Amino acid sequence: MHGSNRLGGNSLSDLLVFGKRAGEHASSYVDALAKRPKVATADVEAALDVALAPLNRQSGENPYTLQQDLQAVMGDLVGIIRRAGELTDALKRLQELKARVANVGATGGRRYNPGWHLALDLRNMMVVSECTAKAALEREESRGGHTREDFPAMSPDWRRVNLVCSLEKSGDVHLEHKPVPTMRGELISLFERTELSKYLTDDELTSFDALAENSKTEAK
Repeated sequence: MHGSNRLGGNSLSDLLVFGKRAGEHASSYVDALAKRPKVATADVEAALDVALAPLNRQSGENPYTLQQDLQAVMGDLVGIIRRAGELTDALKRLQELKARVANVGATGGRRYNPGWHLALDLRNMMVVSECTAKAALEREESRGGHTREDFPAMSPDWRRVNLVCSLEKSGDVHLEHKPVPTMRGELISLFERTELSKYLTDDELTSFDALAENSKTEAK
């Protein structure tokens, strides 16, 4: 919605736009099914075992210690200014942390237990951290809030690529390249060519010029 650099304070716009889109598409998906899906009892029991594991692991590592270590890795090595060597080191350390998170423990019971909640949240924190570090290492340019000291320039070729992360059953993060959809003519024509020249490839600018020329012809 905001391109490569979301402005501070615009999160409400994100919530409204993408919340609406997610809700509409979830509803249409369910309505199109022949019958409502049923959750397998075995899957529920497996999820329950995973959720309760930290409470049953009294000798497990303190979740707050793990959170601090994760914050240190991301803050020191995947910060505002990024470098290939530090990103590679971060990914190595994240793998070490992942093994520790798998053995995290929490004391107390199920009622209002922030330590237990954090133990569960750490799994998601690890996934997001690995996605961020992998994508940052892969994207060899600087764009928006992503700054690579070893690749300080913005590349029009990289602008055409989305880096999409997905979680595999093994627990590893899979990274793949997907093309950025071409902007529709009525939208791209709203921009000045001098501004677009900062971002588009030569081929895209040629297409833009042809579109602009056609618009002039139609206007006559």
